[in-house]
Amino acid sequence: MPRFENEEILGRILKSTIGVIRRRTSEAYANVVIGNAIRELSEKHSFLRYVEIQGTRHTELFEVVAIASDLNRVEPQKIGIATKEFLEKITKSMGKNAGYYFIKEIKEDLPYDYEKTIKELGVDLDLLQLEFITEIKRSLKSQLKNSDILKHSIKALFDILDREIGRDYAFSTISEVVKRFRTEYSLLKYVTINDIRSIQNVDLVSVMSNIDELEPTDVGTAIQKIIQEINYLLGEQGGFTFIEKLRNSFNEGYIFKLGEMGVNINVLQLSQVLVVQHVLKALIDVLSALSTQSYAVLTIDNVTKKLGDKYEFLKYIKIDSMRYSEGIDAISVPPEIDTVRPSEVGRGIQKIMEEIVMSLGEEAGQHFVEKFKKRLGKAYVLRIEEMGVNLHMIDLRRNLAW
Repeated sequence: MPRFENEEILGRILKSTIGVIRRRTSEAYANVVIGNAIRELSEKHSFLRYVEIQGTRHTELFEVVAIASDLNRVEPQKIGIATKEFLEKITKSMGKNAGYYFIKEIKEDLPYDYEKTIKELGVDLDLLQLEFITEIKRSLKSQLKNSDILKHSIKALFDILDREIGRDYAFSTISEVVKRFRTEYSLLKYVTINDIRSIQNVDLVSVMSNIDELEPTDVGTAIQKIIQEINYLLGEQGGFTFIEKLRNSFNEGYIFKLGEMGVNINVLQLSQVLVVQHVLKALIDVLSALSTQSYAVLTIDNVTKKLGDKYEFLKYIKIDSMRYSEGIDAISVPPEIDTVRPSEVGRGIQKIMEEIVMSLGEEAGQHFVEKFKKRLGKAYVLRIEEMGVNLHMIDLRRNLAW
């Protein structure tokens, strides 16, 4: 196992933590939260004075974090103790912005050899994640009612529509969906959508207490259907970040309760056009980290052209060679993709990924599938697996080849 210096260990932890926080909030917020935690902990662990978070004037994470080499003289076990306390403090200070799987996301961002190293120093990220979830459940002082969950879910969807498209569209869409589904889900007769555009001092959603007497799973089924319908109506306008925005609208208590009610935010209706777009976007993002965005798009262009005769639907995809540097904006995925059999699209995606992974070589190809899955997101991973894409097999073949 590689022997890391203290500054490498702590630097990698800080980089991963900043990255996770930045994706949930903003770069400025991430730097402030991390900086405050380091300053507070330095009163107990004086060696943390060697660590500086330099604000937002730099764009690269490794430039944001500055660590003096003097840190390498500190006993490694002390670094482990400080790291554990740092993660615990950050998780608490993040509050609802931490999310249900905050520690797990940090672990997934860490290279395996770093994770193994800090575990030997007494920092067990799996145990920290378990303790975090246990504390969330314990802190739920009062059980959320069906009416609370339903009301908050509809309001969250309204807010997303409001921000993405506009208040008029948000109100008319939510009103129409709730009204239309009352035939299928009679419990929605207890729900009223108020026109907050013209009525002052009224909540968007009014829910009668009768709903609290119903089976939570019945209410959960209706919530799941409404979420899927809004996602479907948003289509490309909602796009890649819809699930993330929706999840961030709920605190840990709501997420836990939604799960008990059978609501799976990650299982949504995704068109094949959206699936192909986001598969290509994820591939570009992962490849760009290895080289440049232009090279990433060039690679995808070459592979789709190579496979075009075998998978005819790939000929629908147009890539502008003059716009390689613009990333996914250089790629056009037309609506004709939705007319192709899902299994055929799945086979094409599988082959594209196999070609790309095998072209990378042993070092660059390591963890490629894992990084791709993380960038693509759970909902899209589930969808391509339904279409026949076997990511495990892609990774297995790469390992056998090398």
